[in-house]
Amino acid sequence: MIEAHFDSIEKVILGNPLVILNNLHRTYTSPETGYIKGEITFIDSSLLIIFQHVRVERDKVIITDYRYHYMGTDNRLIFRYDNAPHHPEINTFPHHKHLPFGIEEVSIPSLGEVLAEIDSNIIQGIKPG
Repeated sequence: MIEAHFDSIEKVILGNPLVILNNLHRTYTSPETGYIKGEITFIDSSLLIIFQHVRVERDKVIITDYRYHYMGTDNRLIFRYDNAPHHPEINTFPHHKHLPFGIEEVSIPSLGEVLAEIDSNIIQGIKPG
């Protein structure tokens, strides 16, 4: 079940025409848990670093920890979605989005939604750094 989830992540990445390179690694920590992490490079040389830790619960894959860190060519943060529990003051705790000048309340995004946001930035010509 975890392998199918990780396969679906790779399929979304491989289906994105703005991705020029990806370097993903899967680790299975038990039959019910595992994580996938790696880097995705886009045609404008911007970079997305992803991490997802998952577990199987009642025949469903649950994302227990995630981080989607998108940055420009100069390693400048463009945005990062994560669920690190360091902003208890927000309504969507622990889910939030880091931006260069603050935090935004958000629900957990799918990787497809994150890639669509990046694609929009690239297409609109937002400079990655």
